[in-house]
Amino acid sequence: MDVRNAAQDVMAAVAVMEHARNACANLSPLGVPMTDAQIEHRARVIAAVIDASRKLRQLRDRAASLENALARFRARRAELAA
Repeated sequence: MDVRNAAQDVMAAVAVMEHARNACANLSPLGVPMTDAQIEHRARVIAAVIDASRKLRQLRDRAASLENALARFRARRAELAA
């Protein structure tokens, strides 16, 4: 391993740890009730995650459908060429 690459890897790891420390510093303790704004924000985040998951499932289903259509097209084209 190159010394320069090792130093860059260490610095990147330290930066990630600093970011995690800063993100965790703003968290409320588990025993403290959430404010109305925090509850609303949490609900919006959950709704966005559910919506993104639904859209991703639709994209996967559409991709599978298009793959099946392409396979049928190729089979039909080969059948007509023969």
